[in-house]
Amino acid sequence: MKRYKKRADGRYATTIMLGYKPDGKPNNVFLSAKTEKELRDKIVEAKIKIKTGQTAKQSDSLLKDYASSWLDTYKASVSINTLAMYKNIVNHHIKPEIGHIPLNKLCRSDVQKLINDNQAHPRTCEQIKMTMVQILNCAIDDKLLMENVARKVTVPKRHKSERRILTDLEKDAIKKADFTVRERAFVMLLYYFGLRRGEALALTKSDIDLRQRFLTVNKTVVFEVNNPIVKTGAKSDAGNRSIPIPAHALPFFKDYLKTVDTFYLFPGKTTETLSKTQYVKMWERIIRKMNAAVTSDREKLIGAEPINGLTAHIFRHNYCTMLYYSGISQKKAVELMGHSDIKMIMEVYAHLDEKKEAVQEKLDNAISL
Repeated sequence: MKRYKKRADGRYATTIMLGYKPDGKPNNVFLSAKTEKELRDKIVEAKIKIKTGQTAKQSDSLLKDYASSWLDTYKASVSINTLAMYKNIVNHHIKPEIGHIPLNKLCRSDVQKLINDNQAHPRTCEQIKMTMVQILNCAIDDKLLMENVARKVTVPKRHKSERRILTDLEKDAIKKADFTVRERAFVMLLYYFGLRRGEALALTKSDIDLRQRFLTVNKTVVFEVNNPIVKTGAKSDAGNRSIPIPAHALPFFKDYLKTVDTFYLFPGKTTETLSKTQYVKMWERIIRKMNAAVTSDREKLIGAEPINGLTAHIFRHNYCTMLYYSGISQKKAVELMGHSDIKMIMEVYAHLDEKKEAVQEKLDNAISL
């Protein structure tokens, strides 16, 4: 029985000839496995497939060429943001690092090394594996490969950042900051309605009904590189919703709408709504003004900025928390937040329930005689 040499990555590999190509050259197929027995089984399976006409075509296509074709063929109809993610992974990770390898020579260790090189960014590793699995699955369907070597690569565990609410300092800064009217309007929309960034940017004057006291969400802005695109319909069907306008927010929005003379509330310089660059600059100004409002003289001397890491999504989690403390049911919270899945709301409510119970228990213990 032939023995196979174990490689440095711990796998056994060999190249077998399965007949000849149309040009008369040997049809060599590369195979690898964890154990010698698994490798022998693969060799037998490959030989059976060649006899029954099921074997993969021999292809010398480079991974980078097939990946480009895969993007054009299989990802042409996905959303703008999803396509941008796939293009980023393919063009900035897969092609530069392992794109030069022929599809039929690609090993699990090649993909694993790419993952390992990016282990400081767990989310990127997840996206690399997901993209590689999809690419190689398509290559198998096209009969260019016999196995998907990306399936069993391991990715580092990603610890999801803890959802947090606005701090007291951040709330104080919102009140005191020297915002422009438009900047304050954007912050108020995030705070009082828990909108996603794209939902806020897509709002028009007609979306705010001051008489009936509700705000309508039925559009969102997505960015194609820097260019804003307004998509009718929110992130999901559940995202189309009407949100009550709180009584204490009504005076501000009454005054603000009088100053708006454009269709969209946040128009860009040359686009219907703010471009990505314009939005980023506006958000940076908002954070800078919030810091200026609450930074002590001593902190200013050393360049300290007490407010950092604040994102539009934190306002959204803060809104969800306010719904809980207002006594809004989980079902209604899901509706107001525009979620198609109740899971996130349940997690937030369960976490806050636990905190409430802990406080009550401590009080009971402290007050008892």
